[in-house]
Amino acid sequence: MALLCACLLTPGLARAGGGEMVRVAQVFDGDTCRLADGRTVRLAGIDAPEGAHGGVPAQYFAAAAKAAFARRVMGRELRLVRAGQGGDRFGRVLGDFLLPDGASVAEALVADGAAFVFWHRDLPAALCDRLLAAARQAMATGRGFWPRLLALSPPARPYVGNAASRRFHDAACPQGRAISPRNRVAFPDLRAAFAAGFAPARECTPWPFAGGGEGASARSETDKP
Repeated sequence: MALLCACLLTPGLARAGGGEMVRVAQVFDGDTCRLADGRTVRLAGIDAPEGAHGGVPAQYFAAAAKAAFARRVMGRELRLVRAGQGGDRFGRVLGDFLLPDGASVAEALVADGAAFVFWHRDLPAALCDRLLAAARQAMATGRGFWPRLLALSPPARPYVGNAASRRFHDAACPQGRAISPRNRVAFPDLRAAFAAGFAPARECTPWPFAGGGEGASARSETDKP
């Protein structure tokens, strides 16, 4: 009976089917942290605004996204559940944290408007669907960074999306121009791109700088530490 109650009360844990108990020692930004055992974890399926690095200013909402992540994970015992292939080319663990009640930290951050969907082909479809549903709801209700982001003027030419990677670019971006016709998708504005589950390409993103005007966009040539 106790086991049955636990399954009913913690659907996230039951869905995860395992994982390991961990504690977070340091939060780097809105989606990356270091565990007490020294491993670095990158939340799978989401991305958050970039902090300042490599001479590039911080993106809008980067500090708030980092704080939102820290509030949810610091000082708690969490269940780490790996996702996709379980790691990336930087040696980071890819996965999600489940809170004691079974809630997904990644999904909660997206629902708060502190992160957006960052699709990868090896992620479970069910995970991507849940994250996208949370993102659409956050956009509809004006949570977190969405009001300012979606208020930006639409581009002179539609954004160019890549159906194979689910990333989108400014029309003037060289990477966007290189997308093959069969994978090319046009989006009239940011709402349409994000609602379709596409994320801004890091090579040339329309995301504004922190404190910058509408025309200030951020460029990131590298991934996060």
